[in-house]
Amino acid sequence: MNKKLFEDKKVLLGFSLSFLLSIIAILLAANGIGYWVVCVVLAFILLFASTTRAQKSQ
Repeated sequence: MNKKLFEDKKVLLGFSLSFLLSIIAILLAANGIGYWVVCVVLAFILLFASTTRAQKSQ
């Protein structure tokens, strides 16, 4: 992996927030709460933005 990628705090924050939102979406869906869709959409947006930023930083 590229060391420069690990030094970029916004990329790491985006990936971890996307992971946490995915876990929250699973928990919401398991409990039958309809807001899990919002969490999934936000997780995908964050994942896309973080991946794009990581590609630009290389």
